[in-house]
Amino acid sequence: MFRGRDEFRIKRMKDQMRAKGIDYLILRIAENVLYTTGYWPIFGASMAVVPLEGEATIFYVEGEQEFVADSWVQDARPYKFFDLEQLANPTRDFSKMLKGLWKEKGYNAKGTIGYEASFELVAANNVSAESRVPTQCSFDMLFTTFPEAKFVDASDAIRKARIVKSPLEVELIQTACDIGAFGYAAGRELMIPGVSEAEVSGAVEGRMYGKGVGYNGVRRARGYCFAMSGPNSAISWRPFCIASARKLERGDVVLLELDGFADGYFFDLTRTMSVGEPTPRAQEIWGIVNEAVDAALKIVKPGTPASELNRVAQQVIIDRGHGAHFVHHVGHGVGLQFHEPPTLHPQSKELLEEGMTFAVEPAIYIQGWGGVRIEENVVVTKDGYRSLCAYTRSL
Repeated sequence: MFRGRDEFRIKRMKDQMRAKGIDYLILRIAENVLYTTGYWPIFGASMAVVPLEGEATIFYVEGEQEFVADSWVQDARPYKFFDLEQLANPTRDFSKMLKGLWKEKGYNAKGTIGYEASFELVAANNVSAESRVPTQCSFDMLFTTFPEAKFVDASDAIRKARIVKSPLEVELIQTACDIGAFGYAAGRELMIPGVSEAEVSGAVEGRMYGKGVGYNGVRRARGYCFAMSGPNSAISWRPFCIASARKLERGDVVLLELDGFADGYFFDLTRTMSVGEPTPRAQEIWGIVNEAVDAALKIVKPGTPASELNRVAQQVIIDRGHGAHFVHHVGHGVGLQFHEPPTLHPQSKELLEEGMTFAVEPAIYIQGWGGVRIEENVVVTKDGYRSLCAYTRSL
């Protein structure tokens, strides 16, 4: 769906290029192509060329033209990724296309070219099972194609541009959160003894796919849910979650970690639910975590140090006697990835800005019993914040 030309993103990226002395960006990573053009590549073998002066150009895999139509870029050029004449080799093909573009546009072959040298973490693409990223062979191709150019790592400039979201981006993240809420509704329906964690997770993901595609014009939507129940939920402090074959039992707390996207924009949410009536202990722990979320959100406004959100949330949990059960920082940015800047960590040096979008996720993990985490996604407003997910936090 074409959502319009995003002048906010265009300006932020070009401001960063100007500040870093970059004449041209050559982008391969799908999320960065999306950020600078409005087109989210499916197969991952597309490229965007963004000049400091003038309009961008897209090179895309033949067959993706209906998705290229989502872009505001007029100069979009297809190429055959494979045929029966020769083996696929996008590196070879891109070199030819770039040389032709520079000649056609009169670009400076001795200019400064920014490229994505330091993106070790990238978002999954629509295919999800595979993700294409540029590696040394791609970089060597650029160096050979433009032997007289100056090359600089543009990763920092790209991240600085992306950290503050446009209204259009915020709308897409909120739409993604809405789709996540569809999934949580499916998960709550299965808070039944005897249902497995994996069955709950699959139902959440299926509901998101089924109801998400078509919602608010979304063409691509997926979710990744990990339901962890009873004592398993106490190990969801790890930097990954796994849903198992464990069957839910009455009185369990079930932590549902849920990440997902809508047309390339990601959310990261967590809700904790009860199988049957919540136990007094579950209600107590949930209440502490919920209070910690509210304490962090209460101080959200432009200029607040990101580290302060961690401090106040952690202090609530310490004051309630569970400091030893608070083991990770309290949040991170969401957007073109579901983990991106800013980082809400004790050592963070970032200050909140209007338009930043992030997750706040305090938690308590008690080994042998379970874990409770509540994760909200919000956007910083002129004088506070706005929540991006309307789904209830309740047990």
